[in-house]
This record gives sequence, structure tokens and C-alpha cells, in this order.
Amino acid sequence: MKCNEICDKLSLYIDNELSHEEMQQVEEHLQSCEKCQKELEEYKNLISVLQGLPEEEPPEGYCKRLHKKLLENSPQSKSSKAASIFKNFNRYKWLKYGSIAAALAVVFIAANINNFGSMNYGMKAKNESYDMATAESPAEYNGSAPQAPPVAPQTEAAMPEEAAGMGYDGDYKDIRGEISYRSNDSIMLATTIEDREMKIIMTGTISAETEDYDTFLNELSMKISSLSGFLESNNTEVYQVYNDEKLMYGSIRIRVPQESFYELVEYLENNIEVRRKNINETDVTKDYYEKDNKVKNLEIQEQHLRELFEKATTVEEMLLIENELRRVRTEIDALNISLSDIDDRA
Repeated sequence: MKCNEICDKLSLYIDNELSHEEMQQVEEHLQSCEKCQKELEEYKNLISVLQGLPEEEPPEGYCKRLHKKLLENSPQSKSSKAASIFKNFNRYKWLKYGSIAAALAVVFIAANINNFGSMNYGMKAKNESYDMATAESPAEYNGSAPQAPPVAPQTEAAMPEEAAGMGYDGDYKDIRGEISYRSNDSIMLATTIEDREMKIIMTGTISAETEDYDTFLNELSMKISSLSGFLESNNTEVYQVYNDEKLMYGSIRIRVPQESFYELVEYLENNIEVRRKNINETDVTKDYYEKDNKVKNLEIQEQHLRELFEKATTVEEMLLIENELRRVRTEIDALNISLSDIDDRA
């Protein structure tokens, strides 16, 4: 079966009203088609929400009055009246679906955004940016800024014996053709706790519902601008249209500065119906300064290697030192990328 045929049968599939052969065909297709799996989940979520709605009783005496009017009309009028009632009932069902549509849209917004970005602002950029996300998030406020791959601790090694005649007084060894060294001049640069600036990364996810998705999005955009933030991404999809009613959902990722983080959270709580909220504060101070110290020590190693390169007398020595310089510089660049990422988000 094609996807459009499967989608037409999903409602019957959920109600177990298909034949055994059709059930097998639908199940086989669902196993290999992510799009149809998503459609099925949407149906199930919608049904779950509808089942949770309270049943409304008709006004007192309504059934008797309706029965009396039906008896007074001719058979043709009866048929017309019944068709009209059925049509209105169907429209009522759609309107009920329509109000849930925007609600689901915002729920998915918060569910798919797992990470919030941050903005870097001026004098204390290291502490003035925070991550914030709303409305799909399966948070997924789930993508954050890319971090450099972790660098494994380097084994202490030394220069080959040929380097002994270069006038350098360090302790050297040759390990599988790669150069590294342990120098009596290298020091461990540590930052005292008193001098450390705290590095706290704040993230949040909000799952919410709204009856007017477009109005909410426009007002949210203006609020973000007033907070000196920006809308990093906005993915909105019209899932279904019936007359003038739309079933919509999407995902939003927002970045705001530190001082505006909780103000935005409060704004969302006051303007939409929040179903789920998750705020996290992650202390990355220790990790930050460990990487910072590694960078400083690697820079010392790099300087010593450059001095050794100037004293090298053979092509082999130059190539070995050049390879080690390249490795050290790669580690420094990777760590600096990671530090910059933390600076932008904490």
C-alpha cells in the first residue's frame, strides 16, 4: 500500500475494524515508514486528548422539544432536519479537534526543543548568556552547541636521543616515532577558587497549549525582541485543514540573555497553558577551568617545541617536532572551541 492509502485506514486500524489481511498490510507498512508511524502517533494522541474531555449534557427538556418538532414536520422535512443536525454535529466535532490542534502544536514545540541557545553580551559575556527554549523542545530545549571532542591525557614522553645534543636540558624519550616531552620547566597553572568566575548554563523546556497559535507566535516574537533575544529557529506545520480551522504544531528555539531568562519563563506561564516545565542549571565551572589549565600547559609545550625546532639539525628531527607541534596545536584549538562554547552559554 502507498502512504496515502495507509493514512486513510489508520482510523479503522486503531479501532480494529480492518480485515485480518488489511491489518497485516498496515502493520508491515508502519514498520518501514517513519512518516506513517508519526501519523499514527498523532491520531493516538488526539484520541487520548478527546477521551479526556468531559461529556456535556444537553439542556433540560431539549430532547423532548426536539422530538416534538420532528413529529410535527413532514417526512421530507424530517429528513432535511436530521441531515442538518448531523452536519452541525460533525462541525462541532471538528471545532473540538480544532481547539486541540493549536494545543498539540505547542506541546510538540516544547517536546522537541531540548536545548536553548544563549546570547553573548558585552562586558561579562561569560556570565550574561543563558539558554532558553519553549514550546516543542522534546528539549528538546534534546541540541546544544557543538563541543570539541574530548582530548585524552597525553602520556609523558621525551624527545629522541638525537635531541640530547641540541642544548636542551629537558628529559626526553622516543615513543613509536611520536615526540612529546617532560620538561622540568613546565608548570601546572591552576586558578584559585577565589579567582574563579562561576560558569552556570541554564536550560529549560516548556510544553504548553494555546487556542490561537498564530497570535501566540506573533506576540512571543515581539516579547523576545523586547528582551534583546532572538528566535533561533521556528518550525511550524499545518497538519490538517477543515473549512477555516487548522490543526497546527511546530517547534521553537529561543535565545535570551541571562537577565531575561526567568522573565521569559514567567511570560510564557502567564500567556499560555503550561502542561510541563523543566528548568535546569548546570555548573560547568570545574570542567571549564580544567580545560583552561590544559590549554595553558599545552601552550607551554608548544613554545618549547618551537625552541627545539630551531635547534634541530636533521630533517628527521624537524619532521618529528613538526608532527608533535601539529598535534599540540590541534588539541589547543579543540579545547578553545569548547571553552568558547561554554563562554557563550554560561
